[in-house]
Amino acid sequence: MLMRKIFAWMIALLFSVPVLVTLTNSFMTPFEINNRYNINVSPVSYFRTLYGFENINFADMALVPAWVSFQQYLALFFDNPAYFDHFWNSVLITVPAVLGQLLVSVPAAYAFEMSRWRHKEKLFFLYVIVMLMPLPVVLVPQFVMAGFLGISESRLAVIIPAVFNPFGVFLIRQLLKTMSTDFIEAAKIDGAGHFTILVSIIVPLLKPAIAALAVLVFIDYWNVVEQAIVFIPDAGRLPLSVALSGFNAEIIFAASVFYMLPALLIFLYGQEYLTEGRFYGL
Repeated sequence: MLMRKIFAWMIALLFSVPVLVTLTNSFMTPFEINNRYNINVSPVSYFRTLYGFENINFADMALVPAWVSFQQYLALFFDNPAYFDHFWNSVLITVPAVLGQLLVSVPAAYAFEMSRWRHKEKLFFLYVIVMLMPLPVVLVPQFVMAGFLGISESRLAVIIPAVFNPFGVFLIRQLLKTMSTDFIEAAKIDGAGHFTILVSIIVPLLKPAIAALAVLVFIDYWNVVEQAIVFIPDAGRLPLSVALSGFNAEIIFAASVFYMLPALLIFLYGQEYLTEGRFYGL
């Protein structure tokens, strides 16, 4: 048991190294950034002799900066207004995607589970098939439909497919399958309709699942890249996930830190819901 914990901590530490390097390097001076991360950095002699990398240069990466400086953050806040424009673009894509998918997924999952329509499982199977398709495959019909609807060069072309993503319906329905229906039948006997049951009974019991879905959708669309590149040709309207690569190397670490913060805070706030395996109150 102890060895498993040690191994888990080692894996966690390994995966946290990029975040740690980004954070510490954000306090480097622009001069040090230019010296350490450029195409003219000399090859590391150890790798050159060991593996024969004669024509490959390596970044002179460091975990601790030589001089602690806030110049990157000052330059980011006061000299790069475009950064916050792209940040806002990410918000305008992510928030509607999260809210829309929650508003669609919960009622749709409830309808799939409670409906007595005999072909519902066949339709749900199509949901699962679409969910399993790789993104490049579904981008083609999304592009065709966006052109048909006249939204091929707007954020709506990214938001609308996100709202109707089948993953949310699949997740919520699988949890509904584990829920006892006795209290739903009792509510029906008392005269409650489906809307009342959904709002007053299902949603409160599904709070952990809804919160977990919100976290997953937020992280997914905060980091959206392919859809934004395909559907948003205007560089000024691109989300930060795409525009980040175009920022000056002298501020890239500070810009990356603030790019990570929303997703990191959302994940830390909702991590207990991601690991929650039961319904509250049951």
